[in-house]
Amino acid sequence: MGLATLNVWVHDIVDPCRISDEPWFVAVTYCNGNAVEWCGHTYWLEEAKCGHVEFQLPPGCYIIYGFQFFQFKPLPLFRLTERAMVVVGCDELACAHLYNPPYRQLPGNASMAVRYLAETGKLQRDKVSNFVAACDALLADMPQSSVDRAFDALLQQLSVAIQKNPPK
Repeated sequence: MGLATLNVWVHDIVDPCRISDEPWFVAVTYCNGNAVEWCGHTYWLEEAKCGHVEFQLPPGCYIIYGFQFFQFKPLPLFRLTERAMVVVGCDELACAHLYNPPYRQLPGNASMAVRYLAETGKLQRDKVSNFVAACDALLADMPQSSVDRAFDALLQQLSVAIQKNPPK
């Protein structure tokens, strides 16, 4: 037959070792960001009941997103998983797991990204300082889970290790 079979699993936001039992949707794009369209079907609203969906698509290289949406005015809000890249060939089966970062990690990750862009001259430092301060203020008010504490400890350990032994 030649088609590839893709299984997508969305992990739980509270306990990332579990598969979510919530309803999700999965979008599949080409590496250029355009939704996969093939044989009259667009792979962008694949329903993942209880965090799982399986479907067939042509062999190729794809980026997979999981999302939930919430109807707010004027526009819906989205909860997005991390992305996964999958390469599948003819008659192959691929299994992709989509990690759901805890909410507390999102402002910190965004803060690190904009600080990097400020250091490379791609963003204005004063705007970045305001953004980082706002993220820090939000983090101070957000509850911290064991997953968050472990992630923060990992970042601290990496920072110390790199300062002691900078990569060459």
